[in-house]
Amino acid sequence: MSRVCGAKARSNNHQPCRRIAMTNGRCHLHGGLTPKHNKGPKTEQGRQRQRMSNWKHGFRSKEAREEARLLRNMVKEGKQLIADI
Repeated sequence: MSRVCGAKARSNNHQPCRRIAMTNGRCHLHGGLTPKHNKGPKTEQGRQRQRMSNWKHGFRSKEAREEARLLRNMVKEGKQLIADI
């Protein structure tokens, strides 16, 4: 006899799920991917794509913070040059 998922369902009067379970004990609806497929991206391009998947604007990225710091230093030096005149 094959194992069943057993996760409580919202429908069906909260009866346990009757789908066939994977090796992790849950069906693909309630238990996610099998461990075989849940290893993440393998290439550097795939890892970069995963990092950038939730990228919104970059205002607080490392590059943007560095640019803001350089701009602040330039303004500070300009104010000092004006004050010395």
